[in-house]
Amino acid sequence: MYSINEAAQLLGVHQVTLRRWEKEGKIKSIKTTGGHRRYTIEELNRVRKVSPKEGKITIGYCRVSSSDQKGDLARQVDNVSSFCTAKGYSFRIIEDLGSGLNYNKKGLKELITLIQTNEVERIVINYKDRLIRFGFEIIEQMCEFHNVEIEIINHTSDKTYEEELEEELVEDILSIITVFSSRLYGSRSHKQKKLKEAVEETIKENS
Repeated sequence: MYSINEAAQLLGVHQVTLRRWEKEGKIKSIKTTGGHRRYTIEELNRVRKVSPKEGKITIGYCRVSSSDQKGDLARQVDNVSSFCTAKGYSFRIIEDLGSGLNYNKKGLKELITLIQTNEVERIVINYKDRLIRFGFEIIEQMCEFHNVEIEIINHTSDKTYEEELEEELVEDILSIITVFSSRLYGSRSHKQKKLKEAVEETIKENS
């Protein structure tokens, strides 16, 4: 008898997917006296032949927003590599440079391609926002569709990370303002420059 976590790993899906399959009648579980789901090997084999994921690897994705943050990138790579090694994963690291708002980053595009071609078993990231600032749920749904697990090492922030995150958020906000003000006033407009200066000053005063 396998727990829901063990069954999900054997089938190569998320536990959420397994619960949904059960609601849809695609798989059956046995409830323990404590209300926990248990799955027989016969039931798991019926749903899908359980075999090793040959050729699939773990991707450790590490990102910083600018070249000035090389130290943070090195710490991310070290953290993620140590985590994957301790777990016994066969892995490779993808390093990326660019804002969390930028969806056109080289590393992110490579990662999405690997997911879509079913070459990835799991993605390991140091913090959730290292993958992408907004639209994480879209990447998450894509991963679920391709049976890719996302493992986040840290769910809480330390002081150093919070300072780096604040700096990156400021850069992202300024990028958004620059794009929209340029569309309203033109990239060389005096109003556009005054708006940007005012926002920068406001951010400094509230930091």
